[in-house]
Order: sequence, then C-alpha cells, then structure tokens
Amino acid sequence: MILTSAAQALSSSCSHHKIELFSVKVIQGYHFKMDEKTNTMATDYCFKMIIFFILIKLCSETSLAMGREVMSYKQDGDFVIGALLALRGFDEKSQTCTHITDLGAIKRAQSIVYTVTKINKDPNILTNVTLGYEIFDTCYTRSMALKHALSFTKTYREWDNVVGVVGSSLSSTSEISTILLSLYNITMISHFATSDELGNRERYPFFMRTIPPDSLQVDTIIDILAFYEWKYIAFIYTETIYGRQAYDTFRKRIKDSNAGICIPYERSMTVSDGEAVFNETVDQLESLRKRSLLSVVIIFAELENIEGLLRTANNKKVWRKFIWIGSDSFGIPCLNTVENVEEVALGAFTVIPKAIRSREFDDHFEKELQKNQSSNPWINEYIRGSSSCPSFESLLMDAVEWLARGLDELLTRKCGEDVKVSCNRKSLLEVNRNNLRDILLNVSFNSYSNRQVFFPENGSPMGSYEVRQLIEEDGSYKYKSVGNWTSKQKLTMNKDITWYLTNQSLFSNTGIPRSSCREPCPSHQRRVVSEDEPCCWTCENCDDDQIVVMNGTLCKSCIDKDLGIYMWPSRDKQTCKELPNLAILKPANAIAIISVSLLGIVFTSLVAYLYVLNREKRIIKASSRELGYVILIGVFFNYVAAILYRTRATIFTCSCRRVISHVATSFMYVSIATITIRLYRIFMAGRKSAQRPQFISPKSQIIVTLSLSLIPLTWAIIWMIIQPPSLITLVPTQEQQFIHQICYSSIPHMAGQLVWKLAVLLVCCVFAFRARHLPANYNQSRFIAFCVFGALIVDIAFAPALFSSSSSDSANLGIYLSLGAIIHSSVVIILIFVVRIYAVYFVDLTEPSQQSTQQSHSTSNVLSTQGTNKTSSENTVDAVDEPTSKSTIDM
Repeated sequence: MILTSAAQALSSSCSHHKIELFSVKVIQGYHFKMDEKTNTMATDYCFKMIIFFILIKLCSETSLAMGREVMSYKQDGDFVIGALLALRGFDEKSQTCTHITDLGAIKRAQSIVYTVTKINKDPNILTNVTLGYEIFDTCYTRSMALKHALSFTKTYREWDNVVGVVGSSLSSTSEISTILLSLYNITMISHFATSDELGNRERYPFFMRTIPPDSLQVDTIIDILAFYEWKYIAFIYTETIYGRQAYDTFRKRIKDSNAGICIPYERSMTVSDGEAVFNETVDQLESLRKRSLLSVVIIFAELENIEGLLRTANNKKVWRKFIWIGSDSFGIPCLNTVENVEEVALGAFTVIPKAIRSREFDDHFEKELQKNQSSNPWINEYIRGSSSCPSFESLLMDAVEWLARGLDELLTRKCGEDVKVSCNRKSLLEVNRNNLRDILLNVSFNSYSNRQVFFPENGSPMGSYEVRQLIEEDGSYKYKSVGNWTSKQKLTMNKDITWYLTNQSLFSNTGIPRSSCREPCPSHQRRVVSEDEPCCWTCENCDDDQIVVMNGTLCKSCIDKDLGIYMWPSRDKQTCKELPNLAILKPANAIAIISVSLLGIVFTSLVAYLYVLNREKRIIKASSRELGYVILIGVFFNYVAAILYRTRATIFTCSCRRVISHVATSFMYVSIATITIRLYRIFMAGRKSAQRPQFISPKSQIIVTLSLSLIPLTWAIIWMIIQPPSLITLVPTQEQQFIHQICYSSIPHMAGQLVWKLAVLLVCCVFAFRARHLPANYNQSRFIAFCVFGALIVDIAFAPALFSSSSSDSANLGIYLSLGAIIHSSVVIILIFVVRIYAVYFVDLTEPSQQSTQQSHSTSNVLSTQGTNKTSSENTVDAVDEPTSKSTIDM
C-alpha cells in the first residue's frame, strides 16, 4: 500500500514536471517496470524518487524492530501541525531509541503545545478554527524521520488536514522528509536544519526554516579564525547535505576573501563510520600537530561523528591538545555532546543560533514539570534533572506561529472573515497548499517569543549567533557565552578567554595559542612558501635596506635611486623611516681640519706679509721672489681647498674643488720645479762657460710657471664639460643610517690630476737630486729636496687610499684629500719660506765666511761677465744665493 501510494504521488509529480510516464507498476520484489514507450526525457528527479520510496518501504518494515513502541503526542483540530523532533538518542548497536537526557528537547516539544494552545485562544488569528498538533520523535535517525513523515500524508489520515510540518532537528533528516512531503505539497519549516542546500527553492520548494543557514555560521567561524589569527586549521565534516555543503562554502569563502587560511588536513566521514575511521582521524591529527603548530580543528559533522571522534580522542588521552570549533550540531546538544569526554573538548568553541527565551513559556513549562502525570509523554519519561543549556524553543514557536498566520491569511482569502459559516469542513480542508507556501514566504509578524519575525524570499532568516566556550569552573564543566555574531555587526568577542592547551606556541603579545604551520619568521625575514606544502614556509633574510611587505612574503627596498628616495627600515622591518640629512660627516674631524686649515691660511698670510716686507733683503731677493709669490698663492688656495673638502657638497663647491685644489698644487710644485731647474742650469752652465743660460729671468720663469699651470686647469675644464659637476647621494648602510651627498668624481679625472702632480714632483725630485753638488753653502737646494721628496712620499702614501675608498666611505675620502692638501701646504710653507724668514730675523748675515766666498766666487764671475751695469748685477744676484754665514749653512 505504501509503494502504491508512493507510485501515485511519483506519477503525479513527474506529470507536473512535464514528463510522461505511460505506466508505473509496482512489481513484487519492489521492482519498478516501465513499458517501452517510456519518455527518454525523464529526469534524475523521478528515478531518485523511485529509490526514495523503496527506502521508505524498507524503513517502515524495519521500524518495529526499533525498540520502543512508537510514541506520539497529539491533539485533534480542524487543521493539524505536524512535528518531527529529535528527543531520544539512538543506539547504533541495538538499533533502538534510548532515553531522553536533554531537558531542552522536552521544552521544544512542549513549546509546540504551548504555541498551538495560545493560537487557539487568540481571537485575532484563525477565528472559529481550531488548530491541533501531532508530534513524533525521530530519535536522530533518518529512517524514523521518513516513517513519521509519511504519517502526515493523506494516505495515512482520515482527513487530509495537515497544514504543515515543523522540524526536523537535522539537515539530513529534514532533506529526506521535505522531499517526501513536497510530493503532497506539504510545507516543512525546520527549526534546526541549517544546510545551505536546503535553501535551493527549485530542489526543495516546500522547505523553509526559522534558523539561519550554514553559510552565515561558516562566516562566524571564519571571523573567529581571523580574530585570533588562526591560519592553519583542520576541517572534519560529515559527507551529508549538512557537512559537505558547509565545507564547500568554507573553502569558497576563504578563497574569495583572501583570508590566508590553510587547510592542511580535511576529513570526510559518513554517519555509519566506526572506530577504525575515528582512530585513523585522531592519529592523523596528532601526527600533524607534532610536526607543525596546528591547534585548531573545525568540526562540521553529525552528532554521531562528533561523539565518536571525541570518544576515540579520549581513549587515546589526547587531552587539551586541540581547540575544537564546533558547528551548531556540536553546541545545541550542549553538555550531552561532551559527556565523559570533557577533558578532550575543554576550551572548545561552539556556534549556536541566538534564540529568545519567553518567561511566560518558562513558567508554563515549570508547571507542566510539577504535574504528577503530564499529558506530554516525554515529560513523564524524562529523568529529572536541570540544565543551563539553551533549548531554542522560540525557533519552534515561531515556526508554529508562521504556519498559523499563513493559514489564517489563506482561509480569509477563501472563506472570508467567518470561516466556518462560509465553508463547510470538506471545502475548508480543500486548501491550496501551493498558495499557502507563497503566502508563508511573505508573512511578517511580532511573534509570541517577543521578536520581529520576517523572512526573505528564500525562506531563511538573517543570522544571529552566540559563541560559547566549554570551560571548567569549581570542578565542573559548563558552557560560557564568550561572543556574539550578527549579519550586520559581525563578530564581538570577550577578552577574558581561558586557554587550556598544553605545550603550545603562543602569540607573544596576547598569549593566544597559535595555529600555524611554523613559527612566524622574525621581522627581518620574509616567508618563502614551500612548493610541496603551500601552507608552510621557510624564512629568508631580507637585505639591510629592505622591509618585509605583502603579508611577510616580499622584501622591498627603502631606497629608490631613480625616484630619489633614500630611507631606511625601522627596527621592526615593517616601515621605512626618514633619515637625517647630514651636510658634513664626522663633524668633529671636519671641525679639526677646518680649524687647522684656517690657522694655515692665517700663518700663510703672515709669512706672505713678512716675505713682502723683506723683499729687498738679499736672502729674499736671491730666492726667486717672484716665483715665491706664486708659491704663496698656491699654498693659500691649497688650504682653502682643504676647507672645501670638509664642507657641504654643492654644485658650486664641487666645481671649486675640481679647479682650486689642482691649480693650487700646480702653482706650488711647478714653481718649485722651475726654481730647481733654474738653479741646476745656472750652476751647471757656470762650470762649463761664462755664458748665461736662456730663460732664467724672473719674467721668463713666471711665464713658464703659469703656462704649465694651465695644464691641470685645462684638464679640469675639459672634464667639467664632459662630466659637469654633480652630486650623488650615498646609499645608507646599517652602520651609516643617514643621507649624505658628495661630489661625483670619476676615476679618469682623478687619475689625470694625480699623474700630473706626480710628474711635476718627479721632475722636482730629479733636479733636486742632480743639484746635490751645488756649493755647500747653497741651502735652497737642500730644502727644496726635502720639500719635494716629502710631497712625493705623501702622494704615494695617500694614492691607494684615494682610489680604494668607496663612495660610502666619503667621510674618510674627504679627510684624505684635506690632510693631503694641509701636509703639502705646510711642508712648502715651512721648508721654502719659514727658513728664510727665520734667517732674515735671527741669522747674522754681515760676515760671510771665507770658504763660502771662495766657493761661490767662480760662479759669480761667470755671470758677472755678461755686464757690469746695475741691471746685470741685480740679475746675477737673483740668479744665485749670496754667501751666507756659517749659521745659515747649518740651518
């Protein structure tokens, strides 16, 4: 009879889908046979229904073996609201319903009775129409849900007066129940079925619910993960419409949001899985935990899988090792889920829908409990006890009221205000359930549970969740509310969270346990994601000038020469900081060098003054005083160059450095070379003949000196054209975290200047060496030799330092150049001028020694033969030193 009815309903349904089935016959042995003209366009829907009704038959035949006698709680009425609730547990081994342990389950059953009674007493709804109820216990099993769902169809009822069904408690049982009921156009409103799949209006046209869908529950869990920065998690789910859909939604959400959450381990279970699967799952979780920092496990499964998994973990003593985040199937049964396995689940978070409690209903329920014999059979069966867990009865109360208000609107449209007068019972019961469904989707009202109820087009309300944590307090276990989530305000969490994990890495700043593949990389290192394990990484050092960006995966330099950006990483390597712009490096050294240079300028000015003041003295006149003026100018500007090397670099100072330093050096050493060559030529000529050498007059010597000094000046001008003076910014380093600009000097330019200087010094050295046989009382050659050999040694010593110093060592480079200029100037001023000034003021020149007179007599005669007039005599005096006292020779 069951299959016949099912086949008729199936035929009607398939006809509704525009599919012609010419004959559907039930053959003994439960085989369905179709004739050869069966339409080939029959969809999978029809064939699924065939298998579905075979299952119904099997379930009905085996229901008597399910232990206790079928129990229902009902009250007749003009219309009846059916209910499929999960009250008692189910023993898989004995295949029997067990006992009731959850007070909330009884409250939910009683809330239906309470709401129906309240509606019947309400004059504003279903006037002159009584509402009844019929409640069945599914024992959390699909077979019982199917059997009892069939009881609400017209095949099993004297009057086809079931207006709708509330329930059931699971997505899996709700799915198969609503498929059956939809064949009879019976609307089903669930209070606990959360699967998103059930929101598909095409597949489940007569399914609605008062609880938010799993997609919002998934959003809540993702927000919890983000709040605590848990990026590496395991996901366990049941391969049902409830678990699988949630897992797929979770993966899609984290991918679309770029949340950076990785799932290194996921496990799909079936409701029939046994200890072998649970053992394997726990072992794999433990193995992953030991080789990583995984601590968070999300479990979106049916109650059977949750209990089996926790039981196995408890047997293996996996206590306080994981933070479990359970869906509503974990949290709604409250402490029943974790009974005897509390140490495993301690600290677990559960996400449950937020329901409003009705004080009026609570009072009603307390009175019902106190009765010796309640009309509610499950109250009498319940083992007395108390519970602090939410019962969510408001979700059922809203479902019942939703059906009642939809029915009221439908009857009002059909029969008018006075229903029973306008419609007899037969016509009254001939309601169009399709119209009722459409009306239900547009109902909004203030419910008996004191909240505004409205439903969007898909029949699923907006989300509002409570986050609860399993804690230990005073030696007992309980759930504590630690957060809330709504569709608008998202997640808010309490700060006083207790963490129970042992031997787990914690965030240093918050003390929250980590859940990641590895310890985070230090701030100066970036993550390099492993190709083999995309959720894991190794750490790689960034350069000193780089910060870590892109969520710790990329090193980025704080320096961009093309854009002129010169910054430096902060201490934590997260941002680039501004650097001080230093005009002068090593200011203490700069002050010392500038001070010495200024003293040199003052001293040179004093020497020049005394030199000019005593220009008519024989010892001054005899020292090529015109070239001496040129040398003094070179010394003066060489001291100026030393100052320029230690002042702020600008285009102007860079230009001055290129010109002044090398021209000043040429003035000094070209003049000294000219003097040395002149002396050598004069004395060598005196030995050979009495003829005066050419180009030894002061004018000639000045022309030669200035002409040769144009060579470095020309070189500098050429390079200023080829390579105009410019500034370069030093790249900051770990040791030098500042910005500093220096003059750019190319190696060819510096090499050319140095080669010229060394060439001049070598000429001086050669002729100073060859002039060593000059008369012993001729001291100028001795001091010139000391001067040029000392200068040559200084340049040779400083040359490697100049060319090996990098631009980043510009402070030392400036020091080398400045010290070189100071040493050159000081040596020249002392050995060429100071000794003569000293002789002018402190040496007696009135009584020349006889020996000196005789030694120089022949040379003087050679030069004096060229003329006896005053001019010739003065030129002769200019050409050679006059005899000096013994003290002058020993100077």
